[in-house]
Amino acid sequence: RDFISRRWLWVIVLQFAFIVAIMTATQSVLGPLVADAHLGGARSWGVILAADGIGAVLGGFVMIRFRPRRMLLAATLAVPAESVFMLALAVPLPVPVIAAAAFLAGGCAEVFSVNWATTMQQEIPPAMLSRLSSYDALGSFALAPVGTAVAGPLVASFGTPAVLAAGAMLIAVLTVPVLLVPEVRHLERRAPDGSGQPGTPPPKPTTS
Repeated sequence: RDFISRRWLWVIVLQFAFIVAIMTATQSVLGPLVADAHLGGARSWGVILAADGIGAVLGGFVMIRFRPRRMLLAATLAVPAESVFMLALAVPLPVPVIAAAAFLAGGCAEVFSVNWATTMQQEIPPAMLSRLSSYDALGSFALAPVGTAVAGPLVASFGTPAVLAAGAMLIAVLTVPVLLVPEVRHLERRAPDGSGQPGTPPPKPTTS
């Protein structure tokens, strides 16, 4: 009940069930295929994945300072950067350009992760946080094995560029209904004092 009652929570978990499946297939199957066929093999793919990781690290540093008021909105707007990375692979563009797209995707993924974790901590009561985080993890990763398993047959039927382009478009399309959820657009960061709105004074303590 607690999971379903929070529309922002189950909508984003459902979105990420598909996004994680797509990105797992991209990093484990589709990207290596493109690297082997067009980019010079494992060395190039290693550079691209390293750029993704560096982007994530720097994205974490940025989030130390950048604290958006509307956390879920900022998190959701960062998601389509993965589409840019996949489209760069689909062409494929030169390795430095793909690495730059991977760097952007990694940084934006960290923007999402930090804002998502902060929202979970803020909005879910401590007694429910462990269980609802388990629902989050289960839902988000449930389709990852499916994505990896179907990537090969899809490539055999439609070709790697078409599968990458379709995955990129699906990520972008899935972002739209999430942005239509009012809680995603309007949920705000609370002030450090724990009050309901940023900048409002905390309630006066009462004595019994």
